[in-house]
Amino acid sequence: MVDVLVTARADILVLQGVDYDLEGRTLEALAAQLKARGLTYPYRYAGPPNAGLMTDLDLDGDSRVGGPGDAQGFGHFFGQGAMAILSRFPIRQSEVQDYSTLLWRELPGALLPGTRQAPFPSAEALAIQRLSSNGHWVVPISHPALGPIHILTYHAAPPVFDGPEDRNGRRNHDETEFWRQYLDGQFGPRLLHGLS
Repeated sequence: MVDVLVTARADILVLQGVDYDLEGRTLEALAAQLKARGLTYPYRYAGPPNAGLMTDLDLDGDSRVGGPGDAQGFGHFFGQGAMAILSRFPIRQSEVQDYSTLLWRELPGALLPGTRQAPFPSAEALAIQRLSSNGHWVVPISHPALGPIHILTYHAAPPVFDGPEDRNGRRNHDETEFWRQYLDGQFGPRLLHGLS
């Protein structure tokens, strides 16, 4: 991966599949590897993800509790395969908008999974299930030529690996639908004239 990043020489990197840790050691180690190859990213962001954030309910409908599918986002441990941003330009940390705790049922028009008989896997599960399998972030960055720019990023659930209830497919759809509603002003101020 480092070879690809060094070849691309991007000003801003949005990474997926990077394990989250509270002290940022994973990002620090990656940034050090890149710096040793001549690519410096002094600014970094990684918010707490839903991946591996365990619940005490059966969220995946396998009639068991405590497995990786019973976390808010699939994960064998908290932070497995999360997201991170590396930037050559200052990240305006205090202005980051993090929608990762938004409940799935709170998205207008949500395609919640269910059968003809009941919600899937249960009404209790859908009452606490977050929309984001990892996170939804709006991250402002101060670009020296363009001024403030906003990175809108997420790491959606794969739309496969489920049954006829289509839980993952529906969640994937709604994770993407969130951004359409966000850009229409449903969640916070409408961004005018692009994402300036």
